[in-house]
Amino acid sequence: MNSFDNRTDTTSFQQRGRAERRTSPSLAAYHWNGSNPQQNPVKDISSTGAYLLTDERWNPGDLITLTLQRIGPLESSPELSFAGQAKAVRWDEHGVAVSFVLPAGADLRLWQSPLKSTAEQTEPEDILREFRVAQAIAFLSRISPAAAGTMKKLLHEELSNYRLDCAVDIALQAEKLLHNGLNGDRLLAPFSVIQRIIEDGSWSDDPWMLQFWAGLLATSCTADGQDESGLKFVDLMCQLKSINLRILAAACTKSTKLVAGLGRVSSRPVVWTATDLKKITGSHDLIRIERDLEHMSDMGLISDRVKSTFFSPISDTKFTPTSLCLELYARCNGHRGTPQGFYGMAPLTKATLPIEL
Repeated sequence: MNSFDNRTDTTSFQQRGRAERRTSPSLAAYHWNGSNPQQNPVKDISSTGAYLLTDERWNPGDLITLTLQRIGPLESSPELSFAGQAKAVRWDEHGVAVSFVLPAGADLRLWQSPLKSTAEQTEPEDILREFRVAQAIAFLSRISPAAAGTMKKLLHEELSNYRLDCAVDIALQAEKLLHNGLNGDRLLAPFSVIQRIIEDGSWSDDPWMLQFWAGLLATSCTADGQDESGLKFVDLMCQLKSINLRILAAACTKSTKLVAGLGRVSSRPVVWTATDLKKITGSHDLIRIERDLEHMSDMGLISDRVKSTFFSPISDTKFTPTSLCLELYARCNGHRGTPQGFYGMAPLTKATLPIEL
């Protein structure tokens, strides 16, 4: 499930003003009481806080971790639940009023869609989407303050619901990758790279492709936020489809790696039958697979391609993943170090440097 990062906007509920509250009969907020999740119906909710029907009596100022979702068993899917912090404001005989503790840069906008009816906007899934959008905006604004205004406008006003979900997914997966890395909360990315990844990546329709876009976003973050080398890999990703990425991933995973000149990682050729390719790609269309391999060759991702005259289930195709292909795969997996490190190869020393003939 998703959660806001620890750097929160401590603006109080009273200071932010009383935003419009609406009821959402199917929405619940869970909190943990020991090892047991407790479900609390949400009487009403706004962009700043909510009123929970609960027997708990938290003191004003207490911080509570809440998970919002549709009433029912506790969800694990990030699209169907959202975890964040809230601060108790007041309580009475029926429950507790809380204000949301949002991360810096978050821009939560409930009830502001001009394309949806009031009833649609109070559905739990629609409310959860707005929380995910707010978290994505907060993350993108943090890694590139210069992108804050553009990302708010893009995610709130310009993308269709379908592209919005994809863009948010990319941002939140990248945030998770950075959170799991060293000093991830201090890294920055160029505005140019962020804009390209969010705009171009939001057209993807495959969860695996979204994961690869998220990896590129995470690896575009550096200490000074000035490295635009990721644009080269963005250009490559824009030319690839899901079937290309499946071939790329299998080739980079299964091939034998070695260190070439100047410390670059290279690969020995892979040899696959048509049956292998069908299994790897999930497609039985050998003509399409042939075109996709040719496309990858034209892009410089594979080389030394040899295939039989007739592409039959017993014929072989042979090609070599290039250094560019290997580096792209490493970056798409969120690896911010050298390709050698990603593929588990020992770093080069003077003693292990290849001899140039």
